[in-house]
Amino acid sequence: MQYMQVRILRINGKIFNKIMIWWNFLILPDFEIKKAIKERRITIEPFDEKDVGPCSIDLHLNNVFSVFKMGNVVDFETDPSDNVETIKTDNKPFIIAPNQFVLASTIEKIKIPKDLAATLEGLSSVARRGIMVQAAGLVNPGTGIKNSSSLTLEVFCQNSSPVALIPGMRIIQIIFHELKGESKIGYDERKSSKYVGQKDEILL
Repeated sequence: MQYMQVRILRINGKIFNKIMIWWNFLILPDFEIKKAIKERRITIEPFDEKDVGPCSIDLHLNNVFSVFKMGNVVDFETDPSDNVETIKTDNKPFIIAPNQFVLASTIEKIKIPKDLAATLEGLSSVARRGIMVQAAGLVNPGTGIKNSSSLTLEVFCQNSSPVALIPGMRIIQIIFHELKGESKIGYDERKSSKYVGQKDEILL
């Protein structure tokens, strides 16, 4: 079974097609999500049953943001830490400027087994404020099996006005997909995995 979704994104006045294809994925409905959490197959901490939708769980914004410094060249071969300022808002709103890109994270810490994958999808209430969340939306099987992990969010402001991002607000939804079988090596077990066990800090 193949599932395809096409999104039209507008960034800086330009239009991009975002095409996502999932093969052999069955999406878990609400009662299966609750069952998996009750049986500790999926771990989400903290968890509130009110956040469970028909086929997803809403996740919430943490109070730590990573902001790239203006004017510095960013490349893929050097550690970007020197080009990034970490801002902790102490639960006050973070004001994101038009056309600004920041990294944020979820309050929730996640663990999923090796026979499930997950995807992150935007919320309409957030998108209607001109905020695009996540560009790398796949949560690999076996994420968090060694140490439960918060999820990094790539946040971009498409609004022509600044937008207040409030820690604790619903920011993204996570959807779980059942695989045909169990992955032989989960994300946390791969030697090349860079973002194992992320907590409140944002790993670059």
